[in-house]
Amino acid sequence: MFSPDSLFSRFMNTLLDIIVIGLLWLLSSLLIVTIVASTTAAYYAMSKVVRHKTGYVVKEYFRSFKANLKQSVLPVIIFMTVVIVIVLDVIYVWNHRSKTNDALFVILVGIAFLFLSCSVYFCPFLSRFTKKNRELFRLSAFSAFRFLPITVAVLIATLGAVIIIYLMPWMIVFLPGIFLFYLTYPMEYVMSAFMKKPEKGSPEEEIWYNRKPDSIFSNKKDGKTNKK
Repeated sequence: MFSPDSLFSRFMNTLLDIIVIGLLWLLSSLLIVTIVASTTAAYYAMSKVVRHKTGYVVKEYFRSFKANLKQSVLPVIIFMTVVIVIVLDVIYVWNHRSKTNDALFVILVGIAFLFLSCSVYFCPFLSRFTKKNRELFRLSAFSAFRFLPITVAVLIATLGAVIIIYLMPWMIVFLPGIFLFYLTYPMEYVMSAFMKKPEKGSPEEEIWYNRKPDSIFSNKKDGKTNKK
């Protein structure tokens, strides 16, 4: 049972990696301005190390964090500005009820939905693709509607995670990593639609994200660290 090759040991090692990534994300997000870089790094490490068994958690996390930190600052400013404006407008409209404001409230909720729908794709795309921010925003907006069922499911799951942490604050130690792990499944499916399938036998075929993910209980570990 406690052998390094046992199913129990492999499960515990995977669970430990998931929790460590979640804690790294939590600590790296405390400055707020780094939250996009930390979320991007957490997704990158989760997908590459936990799902594809390539590299090591801490090394891959900070590798992505440093690589995307500069590009992520502007999106943080944009995201925070939009969130603040929407929240303040919703509070004002809710506290000054009228037929006009009720209609405006519905419009604001719709805008918030569109904004959040685009936001859920930005960090996974930033972790994988070498594109400018405006191209990533455009791709995120397109994906939000093309994969609407996935978008809605991810938003519901995000809301559920927030509610759980609000009700049980101690879950903040475990839930971020678990949530990010399950997020890789729909996001990898979405990103595969925008990735050119490599030719058989080509060097690109050996890049970690072009390979079929190993089982999370696999004891295979590839120490190589490829670029995006």
